[in-house]
Amino acid sequence: RSGTEETGGPVGGGGQIGECLGRSRGGFTTKVHLAAEGRCRPLAFVLTPGHYGDGPQLERVLEQVSVPRTGVGRPRTRPDRVLADKAYTSRRNRRYLRRRGIPHTIPERLDQQRHRKNRGSRGGRPTGFDSERYKKRNTVERTINRLKGFRSVATRYEKRAYIYLGTVTLAALVIWLRT
Repeated sequence: RSGTEETGGPVGGGGQIGECLGRSRGGFTTKVHLAAEGRCRPLAFVLTPGHYGDGPQLERVLEQVSVPRTGVGRPRTRPDRVLADKAYTSRRNRRYLRRRGIPHTIPERLDQQRHRKNRGSRGGRPTGFDSERYKKRNTVERTINRLKGFRSVATRYEKRAYIYLGTVTLAALVIWLRT
């Protein structure tokens, strides 16, 4: 559930943070951070207030990924590869992905490239970036557009965060059942 660690109380325990509402450039909004598979179906998602950054939510989203196996065995919790945009290019995220053994394709921001080059040999190696593979990152954007096809997900008229989380979950289930 979202919002627990920020308020110290139960989810939906009142206040803007507890209800996953926050001001961003688009106004009073809620962000849905998600992981999607290759056929544009959501695997895991996290709700945050609109002013929260994308990068710090990567670990929370990937911790929720659980794909059941077709036979016996534990569900898969590690994706084959992570494709993400520049918002997720922090050292912390790259270290987390390396520690879990997940290959990733995340472009490096220009300021990070400049800082690394200014440090010379102490700056480390450039990150491995495959531009052809990165073109497939649009599956996440297409998944978000599928979710926004449900009016209640796109507009969020719900007052409570846990009800909106249920709405997003229901929309994800419908997407899985249709495809």
